[in-house]
Amino acid sequence: MSQDVLRDNAYSSLASRAPACQWTFDQMHRFDYVGGDAAALFHRSAAELLRRPVAIVDDPEQTWASRLERVFSGKTLFEQWTAFISGIEHTLIQIALRAADGGVTHIAGFAYPAGRPLPPPAELELAARAVLQVLETERARTTRFLHDVVAQCLSGTGLQLELLQLELQARQVVLPERLTAIQRALEDALQQVRDFSGKAPGTAAH
Repeated sequence: MSQDVLRDNAYSSLASRAPACQWTFDQMHRFDYVGGDAAALFHRSAAELLRRPVAIVDDPEQTWASRLERVFSGKTLFEQWTAFISGIEHTLIQIALRAADGGVTHIAGFAYPAGRPLPPPAELELAARAVLQVLETERARTTRFLHDVVAQCLSGTGLQLELLQLELQARQVVLPERLTAIQRALEDALQQVRDFSGKAPGTAAH
């Protein structure tokens, strides 16, 4: 068998096992990650879903919230059901991701077209944990950038504004209101950066 045929077979196998949509929820029932055709399943883009609670897509009967509650409470660690996405029947799966102490930290979900062979739960769990690891790495890098670059830049600009105010006051120049408004905006931006850094996983506020 030629290398091209082997490669095409490998690509075909990967494509057949790839979910149409993949997502994770954190313990606050918020979307932590969304990939694939999110709009077809949730009727919103990934950007609209991220960090938003499940209520953003739930129906009046709170079907999604109920499923999340069952898994996070430990009543069930694996759920599978069917749903129509863009007129095509799909198999939806949600599995619990547990910490070393057995507590559920996240819920990972996958949507596969009906009739497609489904990966075993252990394989789905590995895929979900790999996604979460990438997310954690990227968030840590973003937090370091915000703290080391953005926060320092804002702090330095704020200091320059304070020095400018002192210089203008020494010259008995009336300070323009815009200067005070800019300083407040800088302080607000700096506080938001600090709040974000403090809330990011694995980081502490500075």
